[in-house]
Amino acid sequence: MQRAFFLCVILVVLAGGAVAAQCKPTPGAPLDPGYTPASPKRANVGSGLVITGTIRGSDDCSPLPGATVEFWLAGPKGYSLDLRGTVVADKNGRYRFQCPFPGASSGGPPPHIHMAVTADAFLPIETEVFPTKGSSTGTFDIVLEIGD
Repeated sequence: MQRAFFLCVILVVLAGGAVAAQCKPTPGAPLDPGYTPASPKRANVGSGLVITGTIRGSDDCSPLPGATVEFWLAGPKGYSLDLRGTVVADKNGRYRFQCPFPGASSGGPPPHIHMAVTADAFLPIETEVFPTKGSSTGTFDIVLEIGD
């Protein structure tokens, strides 16, 4: 009986450590020089790729309902308003954005999607997701650091 209890305690401690590690803030990227604020509110700008994820806070790893995620990506002719959208996380902190697979820049980074993420009382970040070539879905969870 003691052995079984000890094993349960170890599993609970290990599980707690895993949850804490998941709440490490998502690193930000330098602000894209092509960024223009206030993308239109829309969750679909084309087809071919669906990006989903959950926005959480680093303080207690809880979901952040109402967090805002702006997306922008390059198409075959570069960046355009047609490939920009803003979504708001649902009551569970989840978001979903549908778009074509991003275009590649000549001599630049691999195909990627820019994301600017904000939530009340948390530090905003810009980050990027680099979908795997040929993929049609991707999950990108984001953890925001609590503000000062």
